[in-house]
Amino acid sequence: MKAIIVAFFILLSPALFAQADITPQVTEALKKGDANALSAFFMSTVELEIIGEEGTYSAPTAKTMLTKFFTEKQVKGFTVKHQGNSKLDDQYRIGELTTAKGVFRLTFFMKKNGNTWQIKQLKIES
Repeated sequence: MKAIIVAFFILLSPALFAQADITPQVTEALKKGDANALSAFFMSTVELEIIGEEGTYSAPTAKTMLTKFFTEKQVKGFTVKHQGNSKLDDQYRIGELTTAKGVFRLTFFMKKNGNTWQIKQLKIES
């Protein structure tokens, strides 16, 4: 019986890890203002809004735009304040992005793509 239980958990563990929450890695990238690390979690196209300028961009273009914003504003930190699930079963996180030029509300939506979560939308608001 022990062997069956152990085998069950061994078979189940890859599925658990494949569905792991990417929030800690995304939060760490945002704390550092690291657009390169953040873009590793982007879908191939990302809905991006930065202080009123919005559009759907390729992942490399979105990364370039965020790099510019992070450099100009000098990111000091990021803290998740709220999280949940949308009606479409996507997950979202809302937090405060602290910079040398003020505090911004940052929201990102994650969608499951196969067995992994990816960022489909990111908004930075005043």
